Amino acid sequence: MSNSIIIFIHLVGAAVGLGASVFCLLLWPRLDAMETEKTLDENSITYKIMDLLAPTVFVSVLVLVGTGIYYLMENYTDQVNLKDGYYNILGIKLVFVVVTFFLSAVATFGLRARIAHLDLRPENKKLVRPTLDTMKIMNQVTLGTLGFAVFLGIYLARF
Repeated sequence: MSNSIIIFIHLVGAAVGLGASVFCLLLWPRLDAMETEKTLDENSITYKIMDLLAPTVFVSVLVLVGTGIYYLMENYTDQVNLKDGYYNILGIKLVFVVVTFFLSAVATFGLRARIAHLDLRPENKKLVRPTLDTMKIMNQVTLGTLGFAVFLGIYLARF
């Protein structure tokens, strides 16, 4: 029973992470068309969306890492009789998970913090547009690495 709950939480984390990234990337062109200003502030829709979705992706990646490690530790003895190649694919998946984790951490704690609290630091308002564009590119790369890691996880389920 415990395995079913952990797998469910793992899948929900993957769905939330992928969904937040896809939502942001699909919504981005429409938001850019709506906001014609060159300088954005903390009240713009694009700023608020990235301010909410960057931590969402980071937390979902944390949930994925935590539940994945817990599942591996809980079922360590069952993994003795796996087919050849399982650990090779798992290693590739873990590389993509680590890259996703660091990209998400940089977007959440590095880039997002650069443009946070604009009312206290009004000189940073000129950094909003370039930072949001960088966050968009990082979100695309994060979506790609997370999507590939999820694909490899689905592929590993057949072992």
